[in-house]
Amino acid sequence: MLEEKKSLLNKIIYGGGVAFDLGKWVILGFVLFTIINTFFIAIFVVDGVSMEPNLHNKELVLWQKKAIAADSLKRGEVTLVNYPGDPVHKKYVKRIVGLPGERVDVYNGKVYINKKLFTEDYLPRDLSSEPNGTWKLKEDQYFVMGDNRPNSNDSRYFGAVESRFIIGNAIAVVFPRFMMVRDI
Repeated sequence: MLEEKKSLLNKIIYGGGVAFDLGKWVILGFVLFTIINTFFIAIFVVDGVSMEPNLHNKELVLWQKKAIAADSLKRGEVTLVNYPGDPVHKKYVKRIVGLPGERVDVYNGKVYINKKLFTEDYLPRDLSSEPNGTWKLKEDQYFVMGDNRPNSNDSRYFGAVESRFIIGNAIAVVFPRFMMVRDI
């Protein structure tokens, strides 16, 4: 009886045919994918034109979740944000412009951080940022804007975003064109 149990256990561990081996690898792959997607990185589909010309509608973007990236949120990075007005159902792709504790001014189509002109090399030179306004960020708030300023619902309209609404940073566009986000 003990020999039969050892034989069955050996068959399970070391193989029981091609279908069984394939099944083990499929289950292992699914478990690893679920763990990685839950805790580390995820794929998100860009919905809309608010980040053009850098990110386009329907592109698949690889995201580093905030659990890893909490200390690495920097100005100019592309981030995924839960929309503060409906955080359960709406997620936006935006770029971090203002950091906690800073003052952000939009005046005559230009963005100023702490009263200094903020140059954004990733945007066309003739792009105008409207409407005018001033925002003083608290210690847990970020000011986010889309790259397509005339067609972006962002912090100019819904206010600064608390850090709890930031899901993570974009790493790479994976489809239809592969490119690292830091290159845009």
